[in-house]
Amino acid sequence: MDYIDELIQIVGKKNVKTDQIERLCHSRDMSVHECVPDAVVFAKTTEEVSKILKLANDHNIKVIPRGSGTSTTGAILPCLGGIILDVSRMNQIKEINRKDGYAVVEPGVICQTLNNALAPTHFFPPDPGSATIASIGGMVSTNASGNRAIKYGTTKDYVMGMEVVLADGRVMRTGSTAPKTSSGYDLAHLFCRAEGTLGVMTEITVKILPMPEYIAFAQLWFATVEDAGKAAEGILTAGIPLSSCEILDRLSIDVVNKAMGLNIPDNVGCILFVEIDGNRQAVKENIGKIDKISKECHGLGNQWDDDPAKRLKMWAGRQGLVPSLSKVRRGAKLVPLVEDFGVSISKIPEMIRDLQKLREKHNFPIPVFGHIGDGNLHAVLIIDGRKKEEWEIARKIAQDFIDLTMKYKGTLTAEHGIGIAKAPYIHHELGVSLDIMRAIKKALDPNNILNPGKLGLDDTTKDIYDYFTYKEFIETPEKIRSFGQAVDNEILACINCGFCRAGCTVYARTGLESENARGRVIQAYYMMKGVLEPSKEVADRFYLCTTCLNCKATCPAGVVVSDIVEAGRRRLVEAGFLPDIHKILMDNLKSTGNPFGEPREKRTDVYPSTYQPRKGPVEVLLFAGCVTSYQDITIIPSIMKILDKAGVNYTALGKDENCCGYISYLVGTKEFKEVAEKNIETFSKVKPGQIVTTCAGCYKTFKDLYPKYVAFDTEAIHAIEYIDRLVEAKRLRFKDGEAMKVAYHDPCDLGRHLNIFEPPRNLLKKIPGVTLVEFRNNRLLAKCCGGGGGMKAFNTELSGEIAYQRMLEALEVGADTVVSACPACKSNLQLAAARLRKEKKGRIKVMDITELVAEAIA
Repeated sequence: MDYIDELIQIVGKKNVKTDQIERLCHSRDMSVHECVPDAVVFAKTTEEVSKILKLANDHNIKVIPRGSGTSTTGAILPCLGGIILDVSRMNQIKEINRKDGYAVVEPGVICQTLNNALAPTHFFPPDPGSATIASIGGMVSTNASGNRAIKYGTTKDYVMGMEVVLADGRVMRTGSTAPKTSSGYDLAHLFCRAEGTLGVMTEITVKILPMPEYIAFAQLWFATVEDAGKAAEGILTAGIPLSSCEILDRLSIDVVNKAMGLNIPDNVGCILFVEIDGNRQAVKENIGKIDKISKECHGLGNQWDDDPAKRLKMWAGRQGLVPSLSKVRRGAKLVPLVEDFGVSISKIPEMIRDLQKLREKHNFPIPVFGHIGDGNLHAVLIIDGRKKEEWEIARKIAQDFIDLTMKYKGTLTAEHGIGIAKAPYIHHELGVSLDIMRAIKKALDPNNILNPGKLGLDDTTKDIYDYFTYKEFIETPEKIRSFGQAVDNEILACINCGFCRAGCTVYARTGLESENARGRVIQAYYMMKGVLEPSKEVADRFYLCTTCLNCKATCPAGVVVSDIVEAGRRRLVEAGFLPDIHKILMDNLKSTGNPFGEPREKRTDVYPSTYQPRKGPVEVLLFAGCVTSYQDITIIPSIMKILDKAGVNYTALGKDENCCGYISYLVGTKEFKEVAEKNIETFSKVKPGQIVTTCAGCYKTFKDLYPKYVAFDTEAIHAIEYIDRLVEAKRLRFKDGEAMKVAYHDPCDLGRHLNIFEPPRNLLKKIPGVTLVEFRNNRLLAKCCGGGGGMKAFNTELSGEIAYQRMLEALEVGADTVVSACPACKSNLQLAAARLRKEKKGRIKVMDITELVAEAIA
């Protein structure tokens, strides 16, 4: 591949990836297909894209443009090899002109990011379910739509112009910011729905609209899908200008109920999610008309509201449905084959009835949902990729979907595009139009370098299961290298949607798919198949993870990526690829009882002189933890002051305390169980009623991990909860204090891992003088401090950068103090606070919650 050197000259070495891991991480999307590129190239400018395409055209190298990788059809996969041209780093909003109603963006700009920038006065109407991660370039390429298409149309309706690089490297600008133009062919819209087969967009001018005056929304409940379909038809044909109308059948409702907690009763067989906006009085009048039609169609009741927070929750349920279908059967997941067909609105009730007949015919669960307001239904399949018989049924169902769509003179794809998945069938719909498309393709891309194998433009894809990623699972299952059923199921539950990109703190810094949650799951998947062997390079990716679980919080399917990462690390350790720094930590753990290699005697250096150890049994065993004992000088004196003030009968282990073992569990070594058993033996000598710790990691270890690995039933409680009990029991009281604005940082092990969010906030609110402010990202979406998962030791620089970004968030909300409930978080955030001071960006104090309480008690 001599052209690689030329690519490096164009974009720089760090922006050309030819290693197996990065290429594999770009070989999957939500489809059933798998195609590995020869290289992944990141471009940031139009000039770079132009040079890349000219080079590719001269050497006949295939080029596949890619944004966020949210495709459901294989449209971003290199079925003939070649270069993945990743434009996700072309993510600048270049202009927003509210007066003239347009914005100019690069193709990698995320839909939600654009709408955040436009708020509160304007918005960009297309809103696919993947809006939080979908790139504008990808939306234009597939003519994406979403909930609001019924009133506001699809992405193509908002494309005013664009800059496109053609296959030979020429740069073309087309369209205008004028409200209308009659200048020649409408070339801008030629590239809509082209899926990157005609050119690469490098700039897009989109129309934006003022926010409507008033928005009302409702769930319309019905006993049957037929009643809901009739109601939808009645509302839509009555001329009521709905801005959204979505349908969920009972199977879909069950999924959303479980994933989003919407508490929908069992007698509801179908729901319409509707929204209407505009003039307040007109909206109110139309609500009355909708209620009347619903009642005539045997509706069970409509729940109207206009609260923006409730609106977000309702649409979160709908938009989270697709990934949440992985929860129906763990290990099985939504598989998109031919599932986004569209029909005329008047045909919707008949179409729904026929879909129900297909469900009965094949005795196979087929959830039905979609944008019923514009005739776009999704009838999806939930398949366990390891079961050959399910794939055989799926093939028959897919053909029935096609026949049914053609029966109603509909379209095989209303919003997701053709890609590879529908290429074998699309001639049924397009007919002679496909010949015209091929002629256009030949004129603009005579060497067929741009995204070949898509749209049915050539005969590359002949069967729905070409480039089939599950081949090994159904043909040679004995060769699958299982991680164990539970972890295997988590890996297979991931639909590769990429929602986790929005949460991963590591990906936010590196921008590499292999260092994102989805990428790590893909690596584990290929290790299962035997395609990817354990290596130092794989270890570099798996240990570059804080196991913070932000990915799980942004994944409606709730894939526990930390379990996958930890299983991967165990396999890497078994193969001899434990990183050197972690080898040192484990050697220290075995020889000194702590990962830092510090003498046991130093554990008591920070104990106050007033402390007197007690013999058991005691009310409380105070377990300090390694970071608190060796790397902090205030937490232990603070918690002991609190316990003394409350008259608690407690003791600590002092030099007899050992590490809880969490670090061993995190890095994947076998010492964990041995450490746990040794600690339990030590605890038994003290006979504590409870174990109280200030360390979030120690708490998770005692509360969650020990019971899974050893016999352990002593109650473990974090200091914040124990202190709050003391306050409620009036064993502690607070004195008046100085005013301070405190931002509480949620430790990952305490928050997302154990769902403890409100107790620390409630405790802080009880302290006189404290005003609690929230980070922009808080609770489930709180960003990691960068120190978790063993990453601070593995990559100190990146760990510090993540902490620094968190402290910049604290500056945004005007906090003068950041408080956490984890000594590791405190340590990393203190380093970031020092950097803030050094760079003269602000002064923020970092404290543990025990310190704040100790200072405040009377």
